[in-house]
Amino acid sequence: MHERRSEKPRTSVSFLLAQVGARAAQQFAAALAPLELAPSDAGILRLLSQAPGGSQQELARRLDMHASRLVAVIDALEKRGLVTRAANPQDRRLYSLHLSQAGREILHEIGQVARAHDEAMCAGLDAAERERLAESLQKIAARQGLAAGVHPGYRSLGAKRPENSETL
Repeated sequence: MHERRSEKPRTSVSFLLAQVGARAAQQFAAALAPLELAPSDAGILRLLSQAPGGSQQELARRLDMHASRLVAVIDALEKRGLVTRAANPQDRRLYSLHLSQAGREILHEIGQVARAHDEAMCAGLDAAERERLAESLQKIAARQGLAAGVHPGYRSLGAKRPENSETL
């Protein structure tokens, strides 16, 4: 009779990425809640700070998001006084988007929240491990064709979901 050695089950990297990613998203959303912002709002404000004066159409393309869905998001940010629209001097049919002073201030707060969140998520890693993990994840993201600094969830932001759809 042969004794079977118990083999350690193979850990699925894809599952771990999904598990940690879901937890990170949940915790980041909770950390932004006191600012009355969703992670998608924070990402849009960050992108507007990087490319001020761009049009809604340009931003929608960068986010890989339908432009009509973006209008409602920008409307809400404008209503809160975080974003301003100005007539585009090159094309009067377009609006240029800018962060307001309040938008720049809240972006500073978002940065503090994001840094604290990053520290909490990576608390079990030393600096070298964090660097290796970041490099590995960047390789995976590039191989998957993901745009640097843009969450792929913008594509479906604001889309109606089937009534029976479930999330993990």
